[in-house]
Amino acid sequence: MSALHNPGLPGFTPFDTIIYASPGVNYSAVPALAQYNIYDTPDPAYLTGRINISAFANLGFAPWPFTNTNVPLNGHICIPRGRGPFPLAVFAHGNHNPLENSTPGYLYLCELLASHGIIAATIDVNFLNGGNFGENDARAIVHLEHLKQFRTWNSAAAHPLHGRVDMSRILIVGHSRGGEGVGHASFFNRLASIRPTLISPVVPLDGSVGLGPYRFDLTAVAAIAPTDRQYVPITGPTVVPDSYYLIHGSRDGDVGTFEGYNTYTRAHAVDLANPTVSDGKWKALLWVYRANHNQFNSAWPSETAPGFAMPRPDQEQIAKVHFGALTRAVLLDEFEYVRVARDHAAAAAWEPAGSDFVSQYQDPKRIFIQHNQESLAAPEVSLPVQGTVAADSVAAARQFKDLINAGAPVTTITLRLQWSVSGARLLLTIDPSTLPAERYKTLALRVGQSTEAGNAANRDQDFTLEVSSGSRTAAFRASSLHRLLYPDTGGFGGGKIVMQSLRLAVERLVEAGVDPFDLRSIALVFDKRASGVVYLGDLQVSE
Repeated sequence: MSALHNPGLPGFTPFDTIIYASPGVNYSAVPALAQYNIYDTPDPAYLTGRINISAFANLGFAPWPFTNTNVPLNGHICIPRGRGPFPLAVFAHGNHNPLENSTPGYLYLCELLASHGIIAATIDVNFLNGGNFGENDARAIVHLEHLKQFRTWNSAAAHPLHGRVDMSRILIVGHSRGGEGVGHASFFNRLASIRPTLISPVVPLDGSVGLGPYRFDLTAVAAIAPTDRQYVPITGPTVVPDSYYLIHGSRDGDVGTFEGYNTYTRAHAVDLANPTVSDGKWKALLWVYRANHNQFNSAWPSETAPGFAMPRPDQEQIAKVHFGALTRAVLLDEFEYVRVARDHAAAAAWEPAGSDFVSQYQDPKRIFIQHNQESLAAPEVSLPVQGTVAADSVAAARQFKDLINAGAPVTTITLRLQWSVSGARLLLTIDPSTLPAERYKTLALRVGQSTEAGNAANRDQDFTLEVSSGSRTAAFRASSLHRLLYPDTGGFGGGKIVMQSLRLAVERLVEAGVDPFDLRSIALVFDKRASGVVYLGDLQVSE
């Protein structure tokens, strides 16, 4: 396995940073909008048109010199030098004081990506900020229209970007309400029209009235501390159809509910009618202990008091490392960097000292041994895998548990496991003819501890994972795969239960004498702590 290099460090590709904007707005005529004067003099080669978002949202309270029928397309682009074509990443901010320009706040990430050969832009959505709510469908439309602008430039023979944008490799990233917006953009991208609300007319997205067409090849969608369900389509809460990445901080003073986790759980969920069928997409999350909300945007002042969250340079370093790894994996085909999404420990050498994380990863190639979504009845082995589940001295109960205290409707079932006797166990006995474990590289489960009385405060939880084939059993301490951290109780909304993916390589089973062609049982043995409570999301074999 090749060694990884720090993806948070600048690369060796020179790049240029330019400003693009719609001409004639004349921000300088409005003194309160002084921070937007930079868009009055864009690069002459990068002039844009305007779009009508009146079917989706009103403008915020600032004295904008335009209406919601002709909003500008403004932004900053870091463009690698050379012929390309280069992949494209486009960032969008969320809600903030509209008199303060939020757009430059992701230039630190755009510059990093450009130095590695990625065109990276950060876009202006400030006109939707301030006194608005439910406008995140408009944020999605604005994001998609910026992508359309790049497609136009890429196709224009006389433009500096002609043929230099790889429109088959696109990452869209949003922060806060912009993070919710990219989820909607992923959904809207595939539509020819949309009816924003029950009392709205149908809005064509095919270019006939100016918006669209879209249908971009989105490689992935990434959300930084997003909101969820501030806008709900008439078809129900948005289910992100593209590969999805989520990062959020445990000391978030704005979106303290971690409600983006609900977006995450809806994405690429098991289909009970076809549980072995995958939609071919992955999802991953990173829960960052002591990170707050605003420090992911370099232009926003911290929303929390000094000392409550980690220092800003540390938080920006974490963002650089993980977005650097993500983009190198999915946009530059440096697939070895997928290891960072699969397991945050792969990036440990590049993180600030003392950083703590929880991470989850679901591969598109997987078979669930237990997904728990059948019902609230007693736990069972999930079809088409056949087997039985037995609980010995452990109380095992499926629940619609609000793990992250978001207060939103819970649609995913989690298995709660409580024990007060050392050696208690949950045993899954499996018919090996129904589980082709030998085709996969990893045995994976998601598990996390709570703040309930059975768990000692601020102590990692631990147990033994036993895997058997025939007469051969191998035992692995959970903590040898990953720490099961105690929840951060210092954040807003209490200690959130964020499950950690534990990934055990099938080759380690083989080395221990376990035959993956003849996998007979998997047991969680609670022998490392006298008591405890953990929540189990699922157990699967995967890549």
